[in-house]
Amino acid sequence: MQGWNIFTHSVRMVFGNLGPALRVSGFLYLAYIAVNAYFQLTYAEDLATLQRNMAMGHMPMALPSGLLGMMVLNIVVALLTSLWIAVLWHRYVLLAENPDTIIPPMHAGAIGAYLGKTIQLALMLAIVGIALGMLLAVAFGSLLGAAAASIIPLLLLGVLLYLSYRLGLVMPAVALSKQLAFKTSWEKTAAASGAIAQLAVIAVVFAIVIQIPSNMNPDATSIVNLVYTYVIGWIAMMVGISVLTTLYGIYIEGREL
Repeated sequence: MQGWNIFTHSVRMVFGNLGPALRVSGFLYLAYIAVNAYFQLTYAEDLATLQRNMAMGHMPMALPSGLLGMMVLNIVVALLTSLWIAVLWHRYVLLAENPDTIIPPMHAGAIGAYLGKTIQLALMLAIVGIALGMLLAVAFGSLLGAAAASIIPLLLLGVLLYLSYRLGLVMPAVALSKQLAFKTSWEKTAAASGAIAQLAVIAVVFAIVIQIPSNMNPDATSIVNLVYTYVIGWIAMMVGISVLTTLYGIYIEGREL
């Protein structure tokens, strides 16, 4: 069960180094929470109305005042802080760099390269996801009936996670200012395809399980739901980064678990 071993090692990597994990991510994640919570609480009704109208096929003539600007700011802050944290955590685990300041150092070049690789990988996964989603819908839509709306997205998520793990070792590489091609990442993980498939299944189950409590609370903007969402979001983010770090350490650097 190498996939399970990789997953549990990644979880231990976070909680066994909780102090450094909080030094790396604490300030940046709190900055994200401040912006996101303001956005969610301020525009909760507007967002709900917009979502209902779009679901019925009605496109609004104009957005509520300030919504678009705050939405853009929320996306920019979320993206910047997540990339910043990812680069720092890769460097902490693989290079033993431990930030000693409240605002951790910003490796702008590595963050820019990380963003570039993220966009490239996202585009590749989007192409595969659209094509595979259509194929699964045609092949299994009528067979699964109403359950297709739940099962097909989970199957698709599993495949995309598998591909992201096989190709995503370029991310830790750019965090270390090293060059690694997507093709090389794919080739280096070829022998571990079975273990990575197990890892993708475990990640899907993990994603389902952590969503159960919040799904039981219909009010997405309640304090309890927001706190739970941010805590679980931090755990999922750190474990996800740690999975890529672990895979890089094993299949690129030749480390042992």
